[in-house]
Amino acid sequence: MKIQCKLLTLLFAITIFACSSEDDSSNPPPTNNTIEASIDEYPTSGDLVTTVNSNLSGEITFSITSQSISQAMSIDSNSGELRVLAWQVFDYETNPVITLTVNATNGTDTENKAVIISINNIDDIAAFLNNSRTAYDNAANGQWISITESEYNDLANYLAEVTKSGATDNHFSSTASIEQNPGNSLLANRNGNTIPEGSYIFAFKHYSWANNVSGSKVKLSQGDEFGIYESIGTTLPEHNAEYNHFVIKGNATATSAEAHLAIFANNSIGFKSISGTIYGWGNGGDTNMITNGNINAVFLYQGLSTTLKQWD
Repeated sequence: MKIQCKLLTLLFAITIFACSSEDDSSNPPPTNNTIEASIDEYPTSGDLVTTVNSNLSGEITFSITSQSISQAMSIDSNSGELRVLAWQVFDYETNPVITLTVNATNGTDTENKAVIISINNIDDIAAFLNNSRTAYDNAANGQWISITESEYNDLANYLAEVTKSGATDNHFSSTASIEQNPGNSLLANRNGNTIPEGSYIFAFKHYSWANNVSGSKVKLSQGDEFGIYESIGTTLPEHNAEYNHFVIKGNATATSAEAHLAIFANNSIGFKSISGTIYGWGNGGDTNMITNGNINAVFLYQGLSTTLKQWD
């Protein structure tokens, strides 16, 4: 009887041990997880976005298996740190969300993580102003402020859906000499470089021949290049000779038709004699109409506009 009881006890213990071994695992099965994070528009390449963690034990290796925008981010295979790679694609207006799938493995088990990165909407113009940011932040809506050449070029190159009107880049880079126009006139290039309907003008540059110039204005005629030219924003800030660059704060009015860009130059302005080009002007100071025309010259001014409002 005692032997039978001992056998029953031993069988019971074996059964309990077997069940316990099946249910208690030191490496639980991996599970799929979702990681959500956010980052402001236009970060710097190398900025940390988030860190991916894993439930697996042992030495983990991380890799990106897919992402909604190719090469948007990179991952440290050891730490799981996700960092900005292609900073230009972190643009709320065009890519408000970027998604990735990250694989984690310890060599035996694997775990997949779905990563959702939300892009925070900020003022895109402000994002590209380094030296001029304080002046821009302090400006009132509709006010033009001076910016640097590099800031102007960054806005031209990186904001979405940008159109250049007035003089073209080829006109500016032409080997023709810069000549002097006396100014104090409404001046317009008429070479077909217009502003599309539904656009917001946001930046402007021109070549001044004089120092301490004030009172110059950016002007638009909508629909007809011989129509009424209205001022956009305030007068341009006082500026000196050679190239000057400006940005307008908070332009919220889109063009209602194809628009033609002009400048009222309150003093001497530069131009280049280039064969085959067309220009016009209005007599009598700050007029609002082009009444005269001629050929083979380009006034050195240019505007930047976009059909996608990217600021407050």
